[in-house]
Amino acid sequence: MNNHLPMIFAVALFTTIAVEAADSNEKTVFVTKASFKSNMGGLAGADAKCQAEADDPASIVPSGTYMAWLSDGTDSPDTRFTKSSHPYVLPDGTKVAEDYTDLTDGSIQHPLNIDATGATFGLKKYWTGTFADGTTVRVNETCSAWGVDLPGPDYGMLGQSTEKSTSWSSHYGPPCRSYLTHKLACFQQ
Repeated sequence: MNNHLPMIFAVALFTTIAVEAADSNEKTVFVTKASFKSNMGGLAGADAKCQAEADDPASIVPSGTYMAWLSDGTDSPDTRFTKSSHPYVLPDGTKVAEDYTDLTDGSIQHPLNIDATGATFGLKKYWTGTFADGTTVRVNETCSAWGVDLPGPDYGMLGQSTEKSTSWSSHYGPPCRSYLTHKLACFQQ
């Protein structure tokens, strides 16, 4: 009987480790490799850009539906996203947030600094039009709902890839100009 005790302990240890392994319901987050003008064809156009990078043969992210962390003055991640009760992780498994509530509480655990191929990068900016709580900014802070890239009174709120504070989503907003391009942050649904 005592000879089996080490084996029982080993089985219990491996079972515990397996239970603590990655959550199969994790939601992957990445920043696009490509940069885009503010005239992206609205939220649907931006979502299509995220999906295209997720589906690219060079992508290492799990299959699924991906949407841009983007608001248009009316709709936002808070109204558009499936609010996961599971962790949000980067393509390498690094945890960004425990769940949607944690994602939108004002800070994240790790900056969004990996693209869909697994490549890491330093300081990059991505279009958001979104406060860190997942709600939309005013429409004039979304380049007219991501439909213009002409000089005018509009500008586009950005997030920053080196930030974990609210600036991860709402850093600042440059004017909408045809020569300005930025990335998108993409979230698995």
